[in-house]
Amino acid sequence: MPGNTQVINQRQLCWLVGSLLIGGGLLSIQHELVRVAHMDTWFVYLLPTVYILFIAYVFAQLSMRFPGKHLFEINFILFGRWFGMLANALLLIHLWFILLRDLRMFGKFIGTILLPNTPEEMLVLLLVVMLMFYGRASAEVISRVNDLFFPVFFALTLLLPFLLSNEISFRLLQPILTTSPLRLGYGGLLSVGWYGDIIIAGAFLHMIWNSRQIHSALRHGSLMATALLSLFLFLEVAVLGPNIPANLLYPNYSLVQHIQITDFLDRMDLLILSIWFPIIVGKMIFIYLAFLIGIASLIRQRDYTLISSPAGLFLLLTTILAFKSTPEVFSFGNYSSPVIVLSYQPVLLAAMLLLMRRFPKRNPEHHEEGSSEKKQGHDRTGMSKGGNRHPGKRLGTRLGAVSSRTWLRTGNVLLALGFVFVGAGLLFSRNYAVIGTLAGFGYALVLALLLFVTHMEMRKAKDLAARSAPNSARTS
Repeated sequence: MPGNTQVINQRQLCWLVGSLLIGGGLLSIQHELVRVAHMDTWFVYLLPTVYILFIAYVFAQLSMRFPGKHLFEINFILFGRWFGMLANALLLIHLWFILLRDLRMFGKFIGTILLPNTPEEMLVLLLVVMLMFYGRASAEVISRVNDLFFPVFFALTLLLPFLLSNEISFRLLQPILTTSPLRLGYGGLLSVGWYGDIIIAGAFLHMIWNSRQIHSALRHGSLMATALLSLFLFLEVAVLGPNIPANLLYPNYSLVQHIQITDFLDRMDLLILSIWFPIIVGKMIFIYLAFLIGIASLIRQRDYTLISSPAGLFLLLTTILAFKSTPEVFSFGNYSSPVIVLSYQPVLLAAMLLLMRRFPKRNPEHHEEGSSEKKQGHDRTGMSKGGNRHPGKRLGTRLGAVSSRTWLRTGNVLLALGFVFVGAGLLFSRNYAVIGTLAGFGYALVLALLLFVTHMEMRKAKDLAARSAPNSARTS
């Protein structure tokens, strides 16, 4: 049965988190963010990133105390039968709303861009049939599909500044950080509604036994999403200006339509769309599997394959009947999502942090982490004494000798430094424009360094898991 056998690795969880957050950000929210924060809109994802890191910490603590359990099962253990069922019901309602939102938004995107003459009901039907098909498979399947497309998407997004270099005008970004802090805060709150989708990752905690890997994967995946979405907003303003994207339904698609490589490669948007499509679809499948896992947990089962068809039919019916017009869909997705997320998630997570203290930490790698890191540092020190004369290898050895806690603290310090740059720019850039420019460069540098630091944190967690696995096997 899929519920009993499926396992995903650390990298797959990281890339699934990236697809989950980026898939939502590409659909509709970005034009609202430009409307709220104007030319400084590429700073708004800093606030929801902090919220994501808090959720990653809670999930890591839960995994340490309840290895092999997913979020819905943990709720029953922490809150008891009835309150646990109430907590799971809130999560399921949220997942249902997310699926309604994404199915209608993606259906309208396909109907507007690709198939304008196809009825929207038929597009939603095809999407739901696809969800029902993957609902009979395991999370391993969509993880492997995502492994194929997400690296290509990541590389393609990093290439966008070079592909659009002849269209970029930095004058459109200036003056930097002169928008009021209140507007940036509003943009951050809107983004929290979409970043709150990360709660879905809790349905897959049982597929990775190592809590350190869960923590690092969620951190790196969320920061990859923040960096890429911030890059999209940066390019939208630098290419289209601060006013045009706010009035476009899909500014990301309009952005890539400006890519022209010579005179005969002027429809690069179709190629890029073929990479975007699996990312957005993968996000919906990821959410649908979490929805099925949650329903199956209500009857204390992990095999969700039997309920895929009835759940899909229910989803099809409610999706078609939920909204009457396009403005209703986008208003619900952009303005109701923050209200839904903030109405229950902070309270639920805080209650989990309080109640989990009654249970001891049972994940074995944390008991052996200190000794493993000391041993690893001793081995690498001894190896460096052996006369390794290659600078690249010496640098890699020194980076590998850094402990996981050091990488974690470095990432937190960098994130705090990002707030310092943004705060300094907001305070002084109205009088000294150069300070705003320097703050913008500093913020971009912080995002780049955060990607590197969290990547090293993931590598360290993988090494520690490999070292602790034989020891835990001997102990058992």
